[in-house]
Amino acid sequence: MSETPNMNYDIDALFDHMINNLNHDPANELDWSFSLRSSDLNTLEAAAKEFEQEFVVQLEESVEEIDTDGNTSLGGPLLNIIQRDALTADEVKTLAEKISAIATERGLVYEGVSCYDPIDEDEIYGWLTPDDAGLRLSHMTEAGLEINEEIPWCFLILSPDADGMKKIVDELETIGFNDRDDYEEPDEDGTFVVCIFVTGRNNEAELREASTKITQVVESHGGKLEGVQYYTREEMHEVFGIEIAE
Repeated sequence: MSETPNMNYDIDALFDHMINNLNHDPANELDWSFSLRSSDLNTLEAAAKEFEQEFVVQLEESVEEIDTDGNTSLGGPLLNIIQRDALTADEVKTLAEKISAIATERGLVYEGVSCYDPIDEDEIYGWLTPDDAGLRLSHMTEAGLEINEEIPWCFLILSPDADGMKKIVDELETIGFNDRDDYEEPDEDGTFVVCIFVTGRNNEAELREASTKITQVVESHGGKLEGVQYYTREEMHEVFGIEIAE
């Protein structure tokens, strides 16, 4: 009896499975992820700098691994080299050969290729409605976040004019929302922006109450609560590429 092919390395078998069992259309884009591993994080970091000139790279300092008995443990660092494209089997093979050769030169272990539907980054990182933010909290709870565990809340507020934004900020200050980034200059659309940061909890009712309070203040002065996310100030700056002068 023939052995089941390892589709991380057997690209023909991977495409055969995708097309015949998963109804994959080769004309559709996928995220193709080529994995490299090393016990030396510095070596992976150096490789990441080389690959990021051409690809998207994701470097993880440790990866959760599951053995055949279902036990989990933390493994070593892992570098994923990602190409989003509609590729043929031959094109994937060419990329795999190129990346594998560079890995060999650098003393890295090439662990094959996998693929998945492109991730909608706006859906993950973008601003959520209060209802969707509550749903995200429930998903976090299902994933293991304890009820009432501390978690950052971030609220994005928009106002069409500076006077309205000043009134919003002043009133929010009186009801306790005083940890903010106030942007004095409007964005490219002429909209004034404020971000509120709250040390929140994994508690949907409390999040809904805070969202309601903010919405009432903002809308009373012609503004809008654009959305909610679970960012600290530093994370928000990093996600949206905001540079703060020292």
